[in-house]
Amino acid sequence: MAIDMSISALKTKITNAGGLQRNNRYYVKINGPSPFNVEGDVAQSTANYTAANVLFPDVSMTTQADGLAGPGLGRTLPRGIFYKEGVMITFPVFGNWKLVEGIEEWMKKLFYKNESGNGPNVWVTEFYDSAEISKYSLEVNALDLNGNVAATYTFKEVYPIEIAPLQFSSKIGRAHV
Repeated sequence: MAIDMSISALKTKITNAGGLQRNNRYYVKINGPSPFNVEGDVAQSTANYTAANVLFPDVSMTTQADGLAGPGLGRTLPRGIFYKEGVMITFPVFGNWKLVEGIEEWMKKLFYKNESGNGPNVWVTEFYDSAEISKYSLEVNALDLNGNVAATYTFKEVYPIEIAPLQFSSKIGRAHV
């Protein structure tokens, strides 16, 4: 049986496959406060976002000495697994800046500014339970080649810590463009 190698057959094959480019191999789902929800106006929302990259922290194991004699300084026993640092996500900044504004509002929601005149004009946070940190979560879904969820990583009690510097530049990236 001969294989059709015509241009039209190749175009048809690419079109039926949904094109040459594949979607991202992951997506980020954020369950955060309403300012972070750029789609709706509810008190707490879940929304999916396209991330340029996601960097997971190191995973380490905590150990504890068992106090028994052994080679060297004795033995240690595994006690648990923990992530050393937070998750770092780079989001593309789109023209409406809603995502950046949402993250800034989320950060401000965790604090309030004491401008009452009773004491210094500083940022103050609520107790842990009333700051609502425990409500928010982050989910990173790794996808297989067909776009189905292959693995899910859920992080609980999340909040933004830093917005990386945003640089505006009118410099042309390549001279021949």
